[in-house]
Amino acid sequence: VTLLAVIAAGVYLTMTMLFKIGTIEVQTEDGTVVQEAAGYSSGQILQALGVQLEENIFSFDPAEKETALERQFPLLESIRVVRDYPNTVVVKVAEAVPAYAMQTESGWLTLSDKFKILACDAAQPDGLKTLYGGEVSTTTPGEMLSFAAEQSAESAASTLEATDKKMEALATLQAKLEEYGMLDDVTRMEFADTDQIAFLYQDRVSVLLGTLNDLDYKLDRARYVLTNA
Repeated sequence: VTLLAVIAAGVYLTMTMLFKIGTIEVQTEDGTVVQEAAGYSSGQILQALGVQLEENIFSFDPAEKETALERQFPLLESIRVVRDYPNTVVVKVAEAVPAYAMQTESGWLTLSDKFKILACDAAQPDGLKTLYGGEVSTTTPGEMLSFAAEQSAESAASTLEATDKKMEALATLQAKLEEYGMLDDVTRMEFADTDQIAFLYQDRVSVLLGTLNDLDYKLDRARYVLTNA
């Protein structure tokens, strides 16, 4: 009984008197305190965070806060809410860099290099690589790119696997093109049919890769033909 009383007293003190938040700030990943990130002021970010000074540092769920903030501030690639004990809350942010454009029924998506949706506009954004992977499941800024399940007689599990394969194909192709030093010159990536993956090089040469099988060999040959490397 005495032990339980001590534990209860410790929990009470922790939640009421100790670990009260004294500082809340926005930082970059390297620890630099900033007043603005990706066009958003630190005041906007902290207001949306919804955490107040003198609150207990354990009174909120960091993961829930991160999810809500990433949706509200799509031009930030990533947001981490960190408890810096004993009394500081830090919102660590990284700005998103537009890298891809993709046409949908709702308009043109602007995507980061990690495939986060940054914007949806009627006009095609300039200077970005284009993606073709079929119809997407969402065009909401702040969400990650995902694809709508195609209507078919297949089971739901098979349909989900097909949509997952598209993202796997896109991520793998991007990583390998960067590894082989060709990504900067690629202007279009096609993966709607994961058995017929292709890319357009310098807006003039179409390279059909087929499946992801033997991708290293295929890209090594493509690099030789395209760049004589």
